[in-house]
Amino acid sequence: MAATNKHGRQGNGLIRRVTELHQLGYGFDFSLNINKQILCVQNGLAFIQEALSIKLIDQVYDSSSRQFKYIHTVETDTGQKGILLLNHILFGQIIN
Repeated sequence: MAATNKHGRQGNGLIRRVTELHQLGYGFDFSLNINKQILCVQNGLAFIQEALSIKLIDQVYDSSSRQFKYIHTVETDTGQKGILLLNHILFGQIIN
């Protein structure tokens, strides 16, 4: 059972927020590789910046890692929608 805070919410806002986004159709997982390209975890495709729309959605505390995470949504020009979790805000760090 998850711990609750004084407002009765689950202690890990990250899980709650990711679940909400999954329910809205953001089902793919994306990562930022060492070449600063965005990769789809499920199919391994790398995307160029012009093929993506990335939005910062939220900053939440991840109680399992004891760090704040920045949740970004990613939409590709091929219709894939997903989530990119980072320890920082993504600002112009994608290269082609």
